[in-house]
Amino acid sequence: MMFLEAYKKALAVISKKPIMLWGLSLLSGIITMLATIFTAPVMVLGAAFSILITCGMARIYIDGLNGKEVNSDQLFSAFNKNCVRIVGGMAWQTLWTIIWSVVPIVGIVKAYSYRFVPYILMTKPEVTATQALRLSMEMTKGKKMQMFLADICFFGGIFVISFILGLLSAIPFIGILFALVTLLFIIAIALFSSIFQGLYAAYFYVDSANASDAENPIV
Repeated sequence: MMFLEAYKKALAVISKKPIMLWGLSLLSGIITMLATIFTAPVMVLGAAFSILITCGMARIYIDGLNGKEVNSDQLFSAFNKNCVRIVGGMAWQTLWTIIWSVVPIVGIVKAYSYRFVPYILMTKPEVTATQALRLSMEMTKGKKMQMFLADICFFGGIFVISFILGLLSAIPFIGILFALVTLLFIIAIALFSSIFQGLYAAYFYVDSANASDAENPIV
């Protein structure tokens, strides 16, 4: 299944540079938090800054999947002459996601249809803010169910493993060992879950983009 391949690729990228990816993810979180605090009087400015940092992480995930080096410079790659277009495209995506969420099931489907928007905005400068939404809908055709399964299996797996470890931890004597395993599992999830999710989500875009235009891979 395609989502299993996405998992495999994501894990391969993490295994190569776990500390670097964790550091970049942590840095993006800290910067976003500070931006939110210091721009509180002007919420629009803080939201725009957060969007650009989020899109910078999207670029990192794509480069990582393509076997390229990743560094802190890429985290700020959205801060360029296209920043207004990027913020506009993400805001357009958010607006339509909110509109469609009035009908829950339709909202979920549309959310997956729009998932490629940040990747499109970061890799295809010729695509306008509004066109990115339509292109995402085209590129996600035939992939939405696989992306849904990837999310369900990921979060479901975390829940099931946590539940089982919790039960095993209650066993007298040897439960201490399982309690330690549970702690290590929680730490691993806290450190790498967002990175893993970001990488496997980006995999679907990379696969779709390369399949639709094999002669012009993402650069």
